[in-house]
Amino acid sequence: MTSTSTESIEDFFDRYTGYLSSGDIDALADIYHYPALAVSPRGCLAVTDPQQTRGFFSQGQQFYRSRGIQGVRAKDIVTDIEGNGIWVGHLLLENLDADGRPVGVERNAYQIVLDADGARRIAVTTPLDGV
Repeated sequence: MTSTSTESIEDFFDRYTGYLSSGDIDALADIYHYPALAVSPRGCLAVTDPQQTRGFFSQGQQFYRSRGIQGVRAKDIVTDIEGNGIWVGHLLLENLDADGRPVGVERNAYQIVLDADGARRIAVTTPLDGV
């Protein structure tokens, strides 16, 4: 696990999208703060343990791979506010095919917190294009 309080938000999202691209479900579960909150137009879901996160990303991997999406990269990271160990912002997650070509984009907002060990963790995630 990478945990430094000096990890830039860009490095954090590089790490996060690396886990998404490689399908590292355990690392994805570890990058979240518990409890966490998933907010969408359908409502809010409290994510209380890593197993929920593993289940979500396991299903997501199957969904994306079945559509030819093999990777993801963070683009246009915008910091709305940062202070006292909390980062709030939004970015684009660019979906990539097997050759690394863009095949779609998703807009997401996040609240990232520093845990007691100084590691950045996702506390709130909001898919802005979700239904």
